[in-house]
Amino acid sequence: MVFADPGEALARAERVLGEGPPPLHASVAHQVIGIWQRDFGDLRLALTHLRRARDWAARADSAEREADVLGTLGVALVHAGRTRRGLDALGRGVERGTGHTRARVLYRRAYAWWVLGHHREALEDVRRAITVLRQADDVIWTARALTLRATVHLALGAVKQANADFGAAEALWGTTGQEHDKADAVESRGLAAFRSGDVPAALRLFDEAQERYAGLGTPTFMLDIRRCEVLMAAGLPSEALAGADAAVRALDGLGGQSTRKAELLLAAARAARLAGDPQTAIARAALAVRLFAGQRRAWWETHARLVLIEARHAAGRGSGRLVAEAATVAGRLAALGAPAAPEASLLAGRIALDLGRTAEAERYLAAAARSRRGGPPLARLTGWAAQALRAQAAGSTRGVLEACRRGLDVLDDHRMTLGQGGQPRALRGGARPQPRRAQRHPVV
Repeated sequence: MVFADPGEALARAERVLGEGPPPLHASVAHQVIGIWQRDFGDLRLALTHLRRARDWAARADSAEREADVLGTLGVALVHAGRTRRGLDALGRGVERGTGHTRARVLYRRAYAWWVLGHHREALEDVRRAITVLRQADDVIWTARALTLRATVHLALGAVKQANADFGAAEALWGTTGQEHDKADAVESRGLAAFRSGDVPAALRLFDEAQERYAGLGTPTFMLDIRRCEVLMAAGLPSEALAGADAAVRALDGLGGQSTRKAELLLAAARAARLAGDPQTAIARAALAVRLFAGQRRAWWETHARLVLIEARHAAGRGSGRLVAEAATVAGRLAALGAPAAPEASLLAGRIALDLGRTAEAERYLAAAARSRRGGPPLARLTGWAAQALRAQAAGSTRGVLEACRRGLDVLDDHRMTLGQGGQPRALRGGARPQPRRAQRHPVV
């Protein structure tokens, strides 16, 4: 009930505890309050209630109840930045649970893997969970698992697979009364629309999700992060920065999840960079790097380091050391399977070009240019931008124009929405092509 009617669920759980319940019921009530506080309130209170739920489950001598609570507690610990303890709790939950309960814990561990940026592990756990949840005809948890799998696919650039899972999940949500999950499904469709290149649709869907969340009285920090990303693509980085900073203040006021704070800081850093404020970008990105490192989130930390290097380059801090840092980040992103790896190679090449180190620049630009032949649209755009810079460095005007033409073809084919200041990073700086035709998609 906590995601169907959060306020009523919280009130009922508090009433149960006031009645001196038996251990099993006390465990459930504390878990409900813990979930509410974890997702909508004070994370410290959430941990207190979830530990009590675990203790009451042990007194009830119910391994299944204890496994379920350990899954919820593990996720809360991960969101609090206590990654090792969180994964340990989730592992114990998987071991103690059986059948249907174990599948729900596997889903929660998959979610934790996604938060941490361990996408391969997330896909493996959620795949195992979906099989059992479907067999049990558990509509709600199957829909949640499909939504999670779609989100992981998006992180890896697999938009087609993500859209299929989002569609299947939304069909299931339509048969339930899970209002918060339904709002999340609308938000997810907005994210998929954005990754497919439809910025206006993404913003409309995010507005609809915002209204649904407001009706439930629940915070929207994940939506805030995603809206910032879309606003940047729409050429509105100042608005994105203001939104991210406001969300950080609100999160701090609640005592909310430190994982979300780090993600909001990363969004703010990207927005500040696009808004032409490299010093703010440096400050936000550096703090995000520290938080991600403390949370043992290598995927996120590496992406934050990329933004930090971009901001330092924009602030005029180019150096051989910065080239080496960008190259190192490119290698780490490639090892993580991140679509942004070519961006880091391109950045290393740009910094090297600025320093007059043409041979070194060619090495990094050639590595980035390989992505032009396949992969997600932004990776191919990055590849063609790198190819344009290679041609420019070689004095080939024809090569520059051809690379720019091919990059614009990628934009057209994938319906990427562009506007003043809204170009993907691959086309900012270096060669600056003009569009061959009027843009077909309005900027919102």
